[in-house]
Amino acid sequence: MLNRLSHLALAFALLSAGTAAQKKLAEQNDRIVLEQILTQTYQPSQVGKQLMGIGGETDIRRAGTIVVIQRPGLFGSLLHTEPASSAIDGIQYKLFRGHQDYEVPAGERYYVTAIAVGSDTILVALISARSISTQAGTGRMWTTLSFKFPANVLAAADKEAVFREFDQWLMPEGRATPAASAAPPAAPVLTASPAAAPVAVAAAQPVAAPSPAAPRDSSLTPGMTREQILQALGTPVREIHFDQREWMIYPGFVAALKDNKLESFETSVTGGAKVAVQSDPTGAEIYLDEQLVGSTPSVLSVAPGKHAFRLHAAGRADWSRQVNVLTGSDITLAATLDKN
Repeated sequence: MLNRLSHLALAFALLSAGTAAQKKLAEQNDRIVLEQILTQTYQPSQVGKQLMGIGGETDIRRAGTIVVIQRPGLFGSLLHTEPASSAIDGIQYKLFRGHQDYEVPAGERYYVTAIAVGSDTILVALISARSISTQAGTGRMWTTLSFKFPANVLAAADKEAVFREFDQWLMPEGRATPAASAAPPAAPVLTASPAAAPVAVAAAQPVAAPSPAAPRDSSLTPGMTREQILQALGTPVREIHFDQREWMIYPGFVAALKDNKLESFETSVTGGAKVAVQSDPTGAEIYLDEQLVGSTPSVLSVAPGKHAFRLHAAGRADWSRQVNVLTGSDITLAATLDKN
């Protein structure tokens, strides 16, 4: 009898351990999903020297989303290795590391350079969109924010709670409040082609110019439904559906949705090219610069420059090509996916 009870206790312990491990793995996966959503929404920029060591450590190699600081209390550092790092908990803030070369005012514009989701914090790394003169010197400012969240918020990938917290401190330029938008003008920065975005890829522009992707209705925010977007912007020129994703294409503007909720908005290509992608069999996943952008057949708007296309279908060998996209060109890629 005791032996049987021991076996039952052991089985229960193993079952509990397995359930706990599965729960931990599910929470970790949800945090990964949340990080992907935030990365897609805020589109981190690539900063630093280019190949062969050309350029400086603060050069914007690939421009992503510009955010506008919404409240005072943050600092910037001229040193990349010692950024001004602040802990954020609601509207409470505390500088815990780095130099205080510049006191960041509300309205200052920054590029996001990295986003990382931990167990109870989200780290956002920033670099100022302009060069700033201070007593310590002149240059772009490095700022890092560590947002504190209840562990269950990040474990459940509660993006709405995260966006509400972020919006108190930084907001994409197109949605910034009028008061915060009155930041000092940024010096123009020459950039390389921006990162590929679903369906439409943003064209490089001087950061001093207002974003043409910004919706005119400042109430357009992540989490809005398709119906709410239609109410705010009207009928799109075109809609593309793939899996649980949807892209609503407006003149100069693309709204990216997942599960009928707005995730991000992108600038349409100006001076880019149209790339028609076909495959045999049809329905293959299209990866542009290793980002899933749709399924075949599709016509994509792509920024000028060199891009990697890859098609994937279950049971078939992947097909890939490197393509140099020229301004205004029309390209057709026709792929035959061989069986494995």
